[in-house]
Amino acid sequence: MSIIKNKDTIVRYHNCKSLSDSLGALDYAFKNSDPERLVSESIHVDSNIQISDINNKIHKFDLPDKASTLVVSVGKASEKMLFGFFDKMRDRIKKTILIIPVGYVLEKNNFELLDNATVIQSSHPVPNVQSTFAARKVVEELQNRKGIQLIVFLISGGSSSLMVSPIEGINLVDKKIINKLLITSGANIREINIVRKHLSQIKGGKILRRIDPYTPVIGLILSDVVGDRLDTIGSGLTSSDKTTFREALSILNNYFILDRKSESIRKVKLVLESGVRSEIPETLKPKEFRSRNVTNIIIGNNSNFCRLIQECFKKRGYSTNYMGSNYGISMNAFIKIASKIINTKPEPKTCFILGGEVTNTLSGHKIGIGGRNQEAICHMLQVIRKSDLLDFSFICIGTDGIDGNSSSAGGFITPKTIELLKSKKLDVNYYLRSNNSNVLLTKLNSKIDTGYTGANFNDVYLFVRNN
Repeated sequence: MSIIKNKDTIVRYHNCKSLSDSLGALDYAFKNSDPERLVSESIHVDSNIQISDINNKIHKFDLPDKASTLVVSVGKASEKMLFGFFDKMRDRIKKTILIIPVGYVLEKNNFELLDNATVIQSSHPVPNVQSTFAARKVVEELQNRKGIQLIVFLISGGSSSLMVSPIEGINLVDKKIINKLLITSGANIREINIVRKHLSQIKGGKILRRIDPYTPVIGLILSDVVGDRLDTIGSGLTSSDKTTFREALSILNNYFILDRKSESIRKVKLVLESGVRSEIPETLKPKEFRSRNVTNIIIGNNSNFCRLIQECFKKRGYSTNYMGSNYGISMNAFIKIASKIINTKPEPKTCFILGGEVTNTLSGHKIGIGGRNQEAICHMLQVIRKSDLLDFSFICIGTDGIDGNSSSAGGFITPKTIELLKSKKLDVNYYLRSNNSNVLLTKLNSKIDTGYTGANFNDVYLFVRNN
């Protein structure tokens, strides 16, 4: 069964072998990098616990007694990660907290396993009241250490907004306003998370201060950030952090956010300035982190996902070019790279694979429906006005299944897309100006719908030529 819900419609409108092969490769990658499978396969339990990371390094831990482990699973892949952990450690678990995004539907056959779990639905990408409740609940359980020998955090993308604890001096509304401004400013995910960490009581490793330093803590992590930086994934929930209040203040200045007239911005500025003056404790620095019994292990990332796509294309007889997963670049820079690939007119049966996260700046008060992947496709429609290639496809997709504020995961271009654009006389610039990429791609039958995938390995970009 395909993870792409509208696959039949796509194939009906776009009779294109390169596209159907691309959708098949995406299905293959999703199946073989399923978070439940990744967690389960990374853990081996015998006289001790052995956990394998993405580089096949084995990390060994003492086996806790039965019913003595606290598990906190948070992020877009939290349910699947939790049940992968249950598969190997079920009898060792005492308490479980599962934090998922609103709109994510729990698997019915897993309900019985959740009888003793606290399940909290909070919000992404903008936090809500449930996000603060989730943070309070986790801190409460971390401080109630009776009978707990091991604490395990299962962390995936989306954690930053699903579990929120605003620093003293600001409230949730203030944090939501800053978060929205950062997301639409063109700031990259690392910059956004530097600010988030310094406006939080738990991010940047601060949550570890709520745990007895001798209690072992394991972080099993799926990376959704370029470079797999532990201090950026989930805003560095269980990681040390070298960034500072001064850097956070500088980022807000660089994107002119502090120039805006708002009580919330005034309060945020005061808090960050207090931090610069050392009146507020900094995030957890490496020296303090090393004094604690914490091990973070990355078990899945964009690179592994892209290599699965590459593997599938190779099986289908394509010449493949995996160009890396470090494309944390601006929209303009991405368009230049993508244009260069297309203009080289690659040989038949050729595939180019890129991974990362393109940053986009939204302007104006009226923001339409869409996300960075669909925006990228619409920009590329201005580049690929015509083509003498009879069978090609260009895909931009978010592996979490949600692109921006739309219900689509991304979009694509084929010769049929260009034909429809011309026949319907649609003005791409009109839709880009209003950030209505999803509306345009719907008219062109060129969007990809998956719903929440239960995974999050950042974004993938594919250019495939078949003929």
